[in-house]
Amino acid sequence: MIKKTMQACCLLLLTGGFLFPSAERTGAEINPTYIPYDGYEYVHNIDTKGLTIYWTHTHVNNKPTADTVSHTVTREAYATANVSASSTFKEMVMEVGISTEVGLGARMQKTTTVTWTIPPYSTYTLRYGSRWVKATGKENYYSRGTLISSKTVSGQWTYEGYSDSIKQK
Repeated sequence: MIKKTMQACCLLLLTGGFLFPSAERTGAEINPTYIPYDGYEYVHNIDTKGLTIYWTHTHVNNKPTADTVSHTVTREAYATANVSASSTFKEMVMEVGISTEVGLGARMQKTTTVTWTIPPYSTYTLRYGSRWVKATGKENYYSRGTLISSKTVSGQWTYEGYSDSIKQK
């Protein structure tokens, strides 16, 4: 009797059964008939980086000492995309690996004072602007694990200010 009870307990444990009566399980209860995934997926294709210059100035220093030049400059910070869900844009930003300055759909002016040092007897073109990145890919929408729609999407956003000085001949 003890041997028979132990065999029954081991059999119940191995088969995932319980020590109380249960109804017979159907295949659908054991294995779902669909993949339980609903939502958007972003598949990255390409990204490019660029620069938009908002302000330029050519400074001539005809003196034997260095000039310090300061200007208050303004640039635009933005984040735009033609996506169906904000989660797609977040995935896009993660794929590129460069974060945004502002949230999706936002545009704002950023003002700062930039200072350059111009060497003696030289001419420099001073520039200020924004660095941006543009990403393109596919946005796929799944319902119950089945691909319902797919469209090409793109987004563009600024990620930092930029300033430089270019020596003229």
